[in-house]
Amino acid sequence: MESAAKSTVHLEHVEGISYPQWEETNCYGPDTLYPELEIMKNRITLSETNKVYEMVRATIAALGMDKGHFGTNEWNPFSEFILPGETILVKPNMVSHVNGNNEAGTDCLVTHPSIVRAVVDYVILALRGKGRIILADAPVQSCDFDVLVKELHYDSLLDHYRSQNVAIELVDLRQLGAAGIQKKGSEYTAENGDVVVNLGSESAFYAVRDKENAGNLRITNYLPEYMKEYHNEQEHRYSIAKSVMEADVIINLPKPKTHRKAGITASLKNMIGCIAKKECLPHHTKGSKAEKGDEYLQYSLLKKWRTELGEKNDRRVAQGKQPSFFYSVISGIFHKMTGVSRRDRYTEGSWYGNDTLWRTICDVNRIIMYADKSGNLAEQQQRKMFILADMIVAGEKEGPLCPSPRYMGLLAGGWEQAAVDKVIAAVMGFSSEDIPSIRNAGFGTKYRLPENDFVISSNEAAFRGKGIEQIQKEAVPFVPTSGWTEQLRKA
Repeated sequence: MESAAKSTVHLEHVEGISYPQWEETNCYGPDTLYPELEIMKNRITLSETNKVYEMVRATIAALGMDKGHFGTNEWNPFSEFILPGETILVKPNMVSHVNGNNEAGTDCLVTHPSIVRAVVDYVILALRGKGRIILADAPVQSCDFDVLVKELHYDSLLDHYRSQNVAIELVDLRQLGAAGIQKKGSEYTAENGDVVVNLGSESAFYAVRDKENAGNLRITNYLPEYMKEYHNEQEHRYSIAKSVMEADVIINLPKPKTHRKAGITASLKNMIGCIAKKECLPHHTKGSKAEKGDEYLQYSLLKKWRTELGEKNDRRVAQGKQPSFFYSVISGIFHKMTGVSRRDRYTEGSWYGNDTLWRTICDVNRIIMYADKSGNLAEQQQRKMFILADMIVAGEKEGPLCPSPRYMGLLAGGWEQAAVDKVIAAVMGFSSEDIPSIRNAGFGTKYRLPENDFVISSNEAAFRGKGIEQIQKEAVPFVPTSGWTEQLRKA
């Protein structure tokens, strides 16, 4: 797509909007038969009210796609970047089936399926009956995907499309569960495996970390030796789901939230959900800052022991045994003892000093944009991407797994991950310079994530005509996670 829309990030705001209620008869369908949908009228049962669908449509229109046909039955906005016969990956945030914050539901946790419904309808228009739609994510290892699918009504939405002969799949991209054991399969489990891509010297980890520290990269609940198979002195490899690599276009539908290890999660972080085997994803580096790690700030023997006990239990799980009750109790005691210190209450890299996860985020995004279907890195971008972020209800406090709702009534649309995420961070009241994954999106000399000069458009006067700094200054800041308070609440 070469239109001016690529240089725009649009914020669509509707005061007091809420997600529509699920009705089996209409499956989050529109409440108005818009002119462009007349060709699909036999497939659509109108909802009584669905302002989210209207909001998605307004965001797409504001970005100028197929502008000359808007308001007519020929308007086909996604035809500017989707061709008939292509494979389209629709990638919502489906991180978990349950919010760890018992006082909140899933509206602030996952991308709402009413947005997915509206987006898929416009994908179908662009494909003109030829092509393939993959709706997919790789949630956290503890997510029960079958429960998530049922509670969010994705099973019924899938039936709705398949009854109309739409070629659409719903896929759980995870190949392995915690500790590297084979994940229990379901009808949604990806069966076509993964593509392993080696970034080598182009990785954000290469030549930046001391080579002797390569063996200290960690992801909680997975064995260190599995990580070493992917990251060592010579290689930095990632297991990308084959379903992702087969895509010609990615529609990135993040749920912006605060994040314990990354500061915030938005469109860049959402691509971590394209991984097949999570043991390839460094989330922190073992040890304190003094030990060239970023697990916590100061050297702590108790924290070191707690880490060792956790890895011992992970090894037991990998061997088919139950976690040791003794290890768990002692680990809990150590955790309480170390939590007394206000200055260094950090654990598992869940703080603003995490210097690992942003590198993983940048690496994965570069692979997705520049690796071909076989996993070979190319000079030119291999996939087109459109981003539509669901901030109708966003998440604050202890995200990404235990967020509290923040009612924003916003959608953010655009084309370049770093640009969209800069705007999202500003709306949250944060500076993108304090979010390492955004600040370093252009890290390195090759396979850089694009970020052209952009403007911010909006239907809302509070955002219209304003720059990043002004939006951030006027925002009511989100409450960051406890480990990021010092960084994101600076005077």
